[in-house]
Amino acid sequence: MWVFAVLIVLAMGGVALLAAGRGAPMAPAYDDRPDALVPAGRPLRPDDLRRVRFSLAVRGYRMAEVDELLSRLARELEDDRPRGVPETSGVGPAPAGLVRMMAEKWAADHPAGTDILDFSTESVDQVESSLDQWSRQRERGLAADEPDVWAAGAYLGEVIVRAVPGARWCQHAAFGELPVVAMPSGRFENPVGKAMERYDGDESDSVAFFLDAALAAESRAG
Repeated sequence: MWVFAVLIVLAMGGVALLAAGRGAPMAPAYDDRPDALVPAGRPLRPDDLRRVRFSLAVRGYRMAEVDELLSRLARELEDDRPRGVPETSGVGPAPAGLVRMMAEKWAADHPAGTDILDFSTESVDQVESSLDQWSRQRERGLAADEPDVWAAGAYLGEVIVRAVPGARWCQHAAFGELPVVAMPSGRFENPVGKAMERYDGDESDSVAFFLDAALAAESRAG
């Protein structure tokens, strides 16, 4: 019994030495987990979700349920792409919920109130007035650095989305990181970029005129 007790003490001492950094370390563990293959430098595409592979764990999720969810998300991404636009065109879904939330919060916090900023086409006159006032301030930053300018552009785009059935937020490689509105006719409108132009320019960059022209063009296309 004493022999076994001594062996146990020696074994515990060896474990303590290894834990303290002494002795030969254990070999580095080999990471055999599969690569998720999710791109970080661009919006997700349906094929990205179909290629995803997750590592297995003792207490993990049911693989069939995960595969079904990924298949559903892939189908929804395909449905969210503007009709008639191939996947290779550089068009991808934009975070529509986030853009809409930005627009609604700006409208709710604006001094004009939601009675005026009600996402009607007439309410864009207030957006025009706000951008004009901001552009006249002496100490003002660049349009891309002004959250209010982004929010005003989001509001302008949300007016278009609500006024034109089938219009939706998306992203297009031609517009960089700016969310744009894909029209049912296949045209793209850049309301955030237009708000920035109005902020940096003058009345000739009218966002109200931009809205009227966008709606008229879509009406002719329809």
